[in-house]
Amino acid sequence: MAKTKKTRYKTTSLYVTISMGFILFLLLIFGMAIIQLDRIAGEQKEKIEVDIFFRDNAKLAKMNQIEKEISLDYRVNSTTYIPKEKAVEFMAEGMGEDFLEEFIGGNPLYNSINLTLKKEYAQLDSVELFEQNILEKYEDFVGEISYSKAQFQVMNDSLYKGLWYALGFSSILLIIAIILINNTIRLAIFSKRFLIRTMQFVGAKSSFIKKPFLINSIIQGITSALIAIILYILLSLVLENYSPIIGELVFKPENLNSNLIIFGIITAIGVLVSFSSTVFSINKYLKLSQDKLYKQ
Repeated sequence: MAKTKKTRYKTTSLYVTISMGFILFLLLIFGMAIIQLDRIAGEQKEKIEVDIFFRDNAKLAKMNQIEKEISLDYRVNSTTYIPKEKAVEFMAEGMGEDFLEEFIGGNPLYNSINLTLKKEYAQLDSVELFEQNILEKYEDFVGEISYSKAQFQVMNDSLYKGLWYALGFSSILLIIAIILINNTIRLAIFSKRFLIRTMQFVGAKSSFIKKPFLINSIIQGITSALIAIILYILLSLVLENYSPIIGELVFKPENLNSNLIIFGIITAIGVLVSFSSTVFSINKYLKLSQDKLYKQ
């Protein structure tokens, strides 16, 4: 009989571990989706261009100096000096040779700096502040700064909307995960409630009774997280055959740190939920009266 109960507990414990593994796997997918969404959005934000146009009185040496100073600005990601002769060529490529024929007598364009901002500052209020700083600092040499306000606004709105949706789904999933894991662990400890009571009768301290359950809960949390991580990697390997982008997101060396961070978070969630649910459940049975013990 005791052997049957022990086998039943091990089976229930295995069921808890596997169930937690699949739940953490779903959380891992959503967590990775949030990180990759933020990374991709950041890359796109750093591609939005800002053009700084010089006045006609700005000399080449001064323009080169200004470009160097701007390139060292903590908000700037990259800079490229574009002389007006090169700008005409770019315009001709886009609008055809007829564009050049209209301005044979002179060049209507200005020397400029084409730049992109770091993703942290590629938002409308930061760009407007950057524009104000540049115009004030180089007012004698810079005539105009041009950029698409709508592009910056749409990019940030889309990013925040996507992140809020992902965070919302992840939060709901996390709540469901906690409830399911808690109920499953309670079921596992329920099968050991008489053993807990027997240990109390022979004078075992609460800390002694709790210890094996708590150690098991930590092992369950870590094992469940490993199951989730392995499933995620296997799924990524399979999907990589259909879309190389998946492989770049998961296995690219640049993404190693973010992947390790989310793996660590998932492991912490698994251990924390398993440990806290075990503590809550075992405390309940330690305080349960004899009558209620048989009514459970």
